[in-house]
Amino acid sequence: MEENEIFPNAGSVEHLKKLKHEADEAISKQQDLIEYADCLLTLFATVYKAGFTYQDLLNSIKDKLEIVKKRNWTKLPDGTYQSCS
Repeated sequence: MEENEIFPNAGSVEHLKKLKHEADEAISKQQDLIEYADCLLTLFATVYKAGFTYQDLLNSIKDKLEIVKKRNWTKLPDGTYQSCS
């Protein structure tokens, strides 16, 4: 069954909203690897609905990693990090 058949009326924005829900589940169930898989599958669906391919995503990940490595980071009160450059 194709992704379009499962969620025929969901676009990239709806999938991004779903990704937020899946991320919250992964936060609450950090030892459940299936929750991380849910996040990844939802991200792939989002990318597809936005008109990109898996290879497009991989290329962008590579490019973004190079950008991220050059930034300076500061730790925020909630424990996450934010780029300061």
